[in-house]
Order: sequence, then C-alpha cells, then structure tokens
Amino acid sequence: MTGHEQPQLDLFGTTTAADAPVPAPARQCPPPRGRTTRTPPANPLVAKDVLAEVQLGRFGLLDDTDRVMVLEDDEHVRAALDEDLVHHLLAQGYLERGTIRDTLTCLHGAVRKPLIPLRLTRQGRAMLTRWSNLHPPGSAR
Repeated sequence: MTGHEQPQLDLFGTTTAADAPVPAPARQCPPPRGRTTRTPPANPLVAKDVLAEVQLGRFGLLDDTDRVMVLEDDEHVRAALDEDLVHHLLAQGYLERGTIRDTLTCLHGAVRKPLIPLRLTRQGRAMLTRWSNLHPPGSAR
C-alpha cells in the first residue's frame, strides 16, 4: 500500500490483507474422545475451534479410512471427539485432505500408520475469519 489507498474491508469490517492475524482456537487442544459432557456438533463455537485447529495442523485422516485423528505430539495420534463435525465440514467443502506428499507416519497405539493431514479450503479460511470476528450478544469487545 502506498498510504493513499484504503484497506479493503469485508462484510464484517475486517481487512482482507494477507497480514491479518491468524485466528486461534479457544480451547488448548481438542478434547479427549471419552469425555462425559459432549458439546452438540451444531455449536458454532465448536466449529470455529475445529477450523482453527485444522489450520494449526492438529487433525488428520488415518490411512485412507475416514477415521479422524488428533495429533497429540509429533509421534502419537488419538481418535477425535469431533469426528462428525469434521466429516460435515469435509462434505461442505470447508476442509480437504492434504496431498500424498504431506502424509505423516504416526503411532496409533503401538502400530505406526500413515496419517493424511487435513487443511482448510478457501471457503474454510473465509468461514474461520468470519466466525472469529463475531462476538456473543452482550459481550465486551
């Protein structure tokens, strides 16, 4: 920008520049699979967290099956609690499988298996940006 141009704003009043801050998930890491209080998959806050975690590279598909896994560290994976939501986002075109060259080998239990990481599509990045800019009614901004 030369200083005379105004930044482009989208519908939510945010700039569309590439240097915009990257939205982060509200939770520290994806929840473990066996928890007792399950958040409904239709909750937009959970969807926003899943999109942000996919952007950080925490979700993947296990060895050409449709089992969604969460990367715990560099070597280990576990089953994802938000599997239904991830499949829905894949079907709607917000997420896509990574390329074959991005495949990782991770430990699932004691067995080493290939994991194809998930990534955001252009629509997924736009949805994450929009949802990150929304605030609940009555909250301080």
